[in-house]
Amino acid sequence: MSFSSQQLHEALRSCSLRLSLQPTCYWVAFSGGMDSHVLLHAMAQCRAEMNIQVKAVYVEHGLQSDSHLWAEHCETVCQAYDIPLTILHVDAVAKKGESPEAAARKARYDALASVVSENDVMLTAQHERDQSETVFLQLLRGAGTRGLSAMPALTRLGKGHLYRPLLNVAYSALQDYAQQQALQWVDDPTNQQRRFDRNLLRHDVMPLLRKRWPSLDTTVLRVASQQAEAQQLLAELAEHDSEALIDESGTLAILGLIELSAIRQRNVLRYWLENRDMRPPSAKKLAQIQHDAVNAAKDRRPCVSWSGCEVRRYRDRLYAMNPLKDLDNHLSIDWQPGKTLVLPASSGTLLSRPVTGHGVIIQGQSTLKYRRGGERCQPAGKMGHTSLKKLFQEAGIPPWQRNRTPLVYVGDELAAVAGLCICEPFVASGEMTGFELEWQPA
Repeated sequence: MSFSSQQLHEALRSCSLRLSLQPTCYWVAFSGGMDSHVLLHAMAQCRAEMNIQVKAVYVEHGLQSDSHLWAEHCETVCQAYDIPLTILHVDAVAKKGESPEAAARKARYDALASVVSENDVMLTAQHERDQSETVFLQLLRGAGTRGLSAMPALTRLGKGHLYRPLLNVAYSALQDYAQQQALQWVDDPTNQQRRFDRNLLRHDVMPLLRKRWPSLDTTVLRVASQQAEAQQLLAELAEHDSEALIDESGTLAILGLIELSAIRQRNVLRYWLENRDMRPPSAKKLAQIQHDAVNAAKDRRPCVSWSGCEVRRYRDRLYAMNPLKDLDNHLSIDWQPGKTLVLPASSGTLLSRPVTGHGVIIQGQSTLKYRRGGERCQPAGKMGHTSLKKLFQEAGIPPWQRNRTPLVYVGDELAAVAGLCICEPFVASGEMTGFELEWQPA
């Protein structure tokens, strides 16, 4: 099996058809290593043939003392090919509890995402062996169909897209191309360190398996493709099952969910959480959501937490959110209406705009406070005063939001409950100027 710029040409055409657009610019994630050098060289050939714009980007992790020399090497190569190069510096040091590999990978992709504009495509040089290693790593981590699908050829990246055109190309084919074109590249010494899982697989495990099963990488690639199809079917089923279960605010109806089998419930929960940009829960946590939240008594208010995510239940709906930060309910914030205010402890944003004939009247000193208990008001258009507790219950406000709802005071009087009601006598009418409030919870 060989590799040529013509093959890359066809891959780019396929990418364009899948996106239904002609990319404005193709970026090459260039590390200076052999794989990305082959990709960059082939793209330089395609540029003239396809009349496309090509740029390169090098991500400087700062983890190796010689990395500045690699950046200089990349500059030299890009100058020779007349391809503009952008060098990005990132902090790839692993945080507590984070693996060095995961930290470097996240920093790299975050950096790559920062340069792509809408209709741009970022190209990376992962090949058949990389894909095969990824499947094995996911298998050893106990991944499901999504993980065993390994790396997708095409996916979103920031405002643009990420495309891996070499996933079906054998590593040996890239080696042959590099030798034929007399390419020169740099080698990262950390690629030899067996303390990293991928390197242990790459240098010790996979060669042994390939010796016994020479077609290993092609076979594993086929498995990944089959898993990707299975995952697509699961996603389509979840979309169908959840069609009437998810409301505009993104909460999930329990009454409809419990009509599904346990397996389909888990499939819907995964789909729902993914669309809420939540980190996927482990199988154990997913089972806990089913047991503690889905199947809990209606009057219970369970909370299942994992890795910066929470699932809570209120009445007959599930809510997915980031963990709540502690909020001092004795805060009193001087407030000037007409401006956007970011509220403390990630309790959201309060927007206010002047309007005529409605909204809340603000005359005098205005402050924002939070519920401490016992507050009452007379909502506009209603008779008598009512406790905020009853108003929140009637409006179906989840308990964890009640103490975080901004209360607008004019002087010492409660004038409005943001997102819920305006209190008498603070309602603007006729030609009076009021302020329309919009609270956006975090």
